Amino acid sequence: MNLRWPESQPVLGGDPVALRSWRASDVEAVYAACQDETLQNFASVPSPYTMADAEEFIALGAVVWREHSGVNFAITDALDEVIGAITLQNFVEVELTCEVAYWVADFARGQRVARRAVELTALWGHEELGLEQLILKIQRENTAALAAALAAGARPTGLTVDEEHKGIVRNYSIYEI
Repeated sequence: MNLRWPESQPVLGGDPVALRSWRASDVEAVYAACQDETLQNFASVPSPYTMADAEEFIALGAVVWREHSGVNFAITDALDEVIGAITLQNFVEVELTCEVAYWVADFARGQRVARRAVELTALWGHEELGLEQLILKIQRENTAALAAALAAGARPTGLTVDEEHKGIVRNYSIYEI
C-alpha cells in the first residue's frame, strides 16, 4: 500500500492554531525562535543558528513535499504569525509509518500549541496520507514535549533509543499515535 499524497500541501486547523506550508517571509520568525537555548537544547537545529539556516529550513519544506519524503508545517497563531514548526519525516512507506518532530517558540509555550499541532498532524496523517503509525522520539528531560504528546493521544511503546545529539548521547523514549 502507498501513501496518499495530496497535490498540494493543505492548511490544517484554524483559530487558534493552524498548520500551513512555509513562506519566504517566515525566515525572520524561524531565525528568532531558534535563538532560544531551550529549543537548541532539544530540537535538531544547528547551534549557533544563522539566518542562512532559517532560509535553508524554509526552502527544504517545498523540496521534501515535492519528493514525498517529508511534510514541514509552520505552526501559526490566529494572526498567521509563526509560533512553531512540526515535521513528518523518516517515512517508511511499506510500514505506513513516519516520525513526528516539533518545536514551539519560547513566547508561545504553555498555550497548548504543541498539543494541537500534534493532534492536527496525526489526524491528517492517518486520515489523508494513510499512515498507520506516527512515531515521536522525545528526550526524557523534555517534559513539555512529553506532556504535549501525551495530551494529544500519544502512547508509550516501552522502547527507548540512544542517539547522539550535538555531540552528546541522549536517551529518547518512543511514543506512537
